[in-house]
Amino acid sequence: MRAALLALAVALGACAPRTPAPGPGAPQTAEDRVVGTVRVTGSLPVDVQVNVQEPGGRFVRVTGPLAAEVRRLSGAVVEVWGRPAAGGAIEAAGYEVRSVDGAPVVMGMVERAAEGGFQLRRRDGSVVRLTGATSQLRVGQKVWVQGASTVQVQSYGVITP
Repeated sequence: MRAALLALAVALGACAPRTPAPGPGAPQTAEDRVVGTVRVTGSLPVDVQVNVQEPGGRFVRVTGPLAAEVRRLSGAVVEVWGRPAAGGAIEAAGYEVRSVDGAPVVMGMVERAAEGGFQLRRRDGSVVRLTGATSQLRVGQKVWVQGASTVQVQSYGVITP
């Protein structure tokens, strides 16, 4: 009997969700985490599901108010953290975009820079000056940007208008 209980405990432990190491700027908590590519399945208006597909192929459904933002990142590699939800889903409390089309990105809120132009305020409070193709950016947008290490905008995506 004791051996059966031990075997069951080991089997259940192997089925426990993995908690990947947090990315830069992610909160250091015991929340569930998932890292992978955003996949949107179903059809509008009622059957749309937002999932993160881990590198091993497992899909984790993203729920909660931030699911709509994550949905806009279809195809991007993201890290999502939050509370476990029904059916193995995660109720997103936050997320970070790691890469788009295989290239790293910087994510944050667009602000007007004191010396003119735009800057990006990251979640950790740091500021990145934006140069280049910024004419379509507006103050208050949450965006990801790609560019040289000085973050000269070469491409971008608006997450929240």
